[in-house]
Amino acid sequence: MEKNEFISKQALRSRYLGCRNSLSASERKEKSAAIWELLKKEAVFQKAQIVLVYMDYRSEVMTTALVEEILAAGQKRVFAPKVEGMDIQFYEVESMEDFTDGYQGIREPLQAQEKLFTQKMSKEADCLILVPGAVFDRERGRMGYGKGFYDRYLSAFPDLTSVSPAFACQIARKVPVEEHDKRPDMIITETEVFR
Repeated sequence: MEKNEFISKQALRSRYLGCRNSLSASERKEKSAAIWELLKKEAVFQKAQIVLVYMDYRSEVMTTALVEEILAAGQKRVFAPKVEGMDIQFYEVESMEDFTDGYQGIREPLQAQEKLFTQKMSKEADCLILVPGAVFDRERGRMGYGKGFYDRYLSAFPDLTSVSPAFACQIARKVPVEEHDKRPDMIITETEVFR
C-alpha cells in the first residue's frame, strides 16, 4: 500500500470517527434505537435463528438494548465476539451476566468451547452478523478500525448474512476498498438502508 494512501485511509477514519464521537450520548441512544427499529422490519432479521452481535464500544451504534431485547424474547440464539490473538470467535450468551471485560475493555462472552459458533451452525441455520465499522459508503464499502477482525471472520464464514449498523454521519462519498475488504450485505443508518 502506498504511504499516502495509508495516510488518507487514516485521515478518513479519523474524520468520520470524529463525527461519530461528536454525537451526544442521548443522540447516539436515540439514533441507535431508530436503526434497530429499521433492522427489525427486515426479513433477514425476522427469519434469523442466530444473531451474531457486537458489544458497543466508545461511540459505536449502541447494541446493549437490542441484545437485551433479543435475549428477553427468547426466539433467537445470540452469540458475541471474543478476541483471540489476531482473530475473533463468537460464543453463545444467554443473559447479560455472560459477559466480562475483555479486549480493550470491551464486553466479551465467557469462553466455553461448547458455546462456540461453528461452521456447521452457519450452514444449517439462518444466521445474521452485525458488523461494526468506522466509515461506510452507499456502495456498501466499509472501513473498520484497521485490525481486520471482521474481514477475516466474514471470509471464514461466507454463509453469514452481514448487516452494518451505522450513524448517517458515518456515510462517506467513497471508501477505499481493497480486495480483502468485505462489503456487508446491508448497511442501516437511522434514516436509510443500503442494500
